[in-house]
Parts: sequence; C-alpha cells; structure tokens
Amino acid sequence: MDPQIKPLVSIAILTKNGGSDFESCLIAIYSQLTDFKFEVIIVDSGSTDGTLRYLNRYPVRLYKIKPYEFSFGPTRDYAFSLANGKYIVTLSQDVIPANREWLSKLVKPLIQSEADAVQGRTILPRDKTVFYWEKKGLFYFTSEGDEFIRNYGNIGVSFCSFAIKRNAWSKTRFGDAVMCEDKVIQRKLGDKGYKITNAKDSIAYHGHNYNLKSLINRCENEGLGWRYAGVRYPFSQMIGDVIQKRWVYKILIKGLLKREIKTLAETLFLLIRPISLFKGNRFNKVLKS
Repeated sequence: MDPQIKPLVSIAILTKNGGSDFESCLIAIYSQLTDFKFEVIIVDSGSTDGTLRYLNRYPVRLYKIKPYEFSFGPTRDYAFSLANGKYIVTLSQDVIPANREWLSKLVKPLIQSEADAVQGRTILPRDKTVFYWEKKGLFYFTSEGDEFIRNYGNIGVSFCSFAIKRNAWSKTRFGDAVMCEDKVIQRKLGDKGYKITNAKDSIAYHGHNYNLKSLINRCENEGLGWRYAGVRYPFSQMIGDVIQKRWVYKILIKGLLKREIKTLAETLFLLIRPISLFKGNRFNKVLKS
C-alpha cells in the first residue's frame, strides 16, 4: 500500500516484558490480510527481557515511559492519543490472533457503522498450560460484575481484543482507572448511548496460569479496578459467593479426584478469588505486582 496513505486502523498495545507470546502476537498482527492500511503503536513501560528487540523487526511506532509512570487508564489514553486511525484496536501483549482475518473481522462492524465499539472473541491456546478454572470457564464465577453486565449491554468488555471508533473514545476516555479501564469505558459508552457489539468471528488465543501470589494479586487488582468502574463488592456478597455457589465445589472435587487440579492456587481458588476481590475493592489503593 502507498506509505502516504493514512492508516484506517491503529493497533495500540501496552508492553512490559511480553516474552515469546508477544513475539507471536506481532508475527500474527503483521500476517493479517486487510484491504486497509493499519499501524501498530507500542507504549513500553520498561521491558528488560527482549521485547524491544522483537520490536526492531517491525515498523511499529514505539514510545517508552518509565515503569513508575504506568497506570492502565492513563497509559492506554496516552497510547490512543497517538493513533492516526479512524478506528483504534487494542489487545493485551499475550494475546495472539488466531488467523489472518482477526483484524478485518474485528473492525468490520465499525466500518459498516453497525456499532461504536466491538468486543472480539478469545479462546484458550492449544500449546500453553492454562489455569484449571480458566479451562473450565469459571475464573469469573463470582458475582461482582453481574449487575453491571446486565445494565451495560450484557457484554463483558475486555481489552484482550477490542476495537472502538476514535471519536467514541475521545468523548469518553479511561481517565485515572488503575485497572479495569475496560469496564470504566464500557460504563461511559453505555451512559452516552454508544453501541457495543460482539465479533464472534474475530478470534484470538488467550490464557493464563497463576501461582498463589500472582492469583491473589490479580484478584485484588480486579477488586480495585471494579471500584473505579463504580462497582462495590460488599462483605455480604463475598460470603454469598463463598457459600451459596455450591455447584462449583462439585467441580473442585471432580478436578481433584481426576488430578486435573495440580497446584495450591487451583485448589484454593474458590476461596482466594472472592476474598481477594473483597480486599481489593474495599481496602486497596494501588495495584499489586
């Protein structure tokens, strides 16, 4: 394509020590088949593992910030402000597009004026160890977001794979959210009457594994992030998630008996998640890392 043509789509990614998953992400992005020009914007907050070396192989626009300057909402706003495209796509550094049509199918509803924002679909990677409760689709078994999701389109916005019209972002933005900036902007978009839709045919691979510390940190950070989205997770709701959802304990027992649950984090997850969510939502003031 003519290098003088302005990109229609900007892909904005926040990075820090993305590792081999990020290298695979870049390979997949630059393998996309599109009939429009796109650019890739990277905001890196102190990578030391080789992430910057991967970037040297591709025509990305790289911007560096200090680790202490990073915060999800402000940093993503900064990345989006650098975009030249009419449509902005964002994905996590460990998300890998599953095929060469991921991008075109993700932005199609925007181009055809069917929506103002689009949520892509993620599936578990085939060649990666994934946390047991993610494999079962139960990592989010707790109820903190249920009412929020019902009130805002029955879609759980996630920046694993997401696209938005630039003008819709510019009228909402992420603000000072330290985490869950995806839910923050979902609320703002909904309150302003913007339409969010799913693109189930835009598919990317994504999955995590956790040890005890990283699981606790992740869940506490989620609790804090939900507070920025205006959602409270009171003690009574936490207790309800611990004792009332008895069906999940049957899955726990089955996983233990079949030896599919192999770590302490997986074994204690049904207690760790609600308790850590509550702590983060009620008491935490900064992200844990």
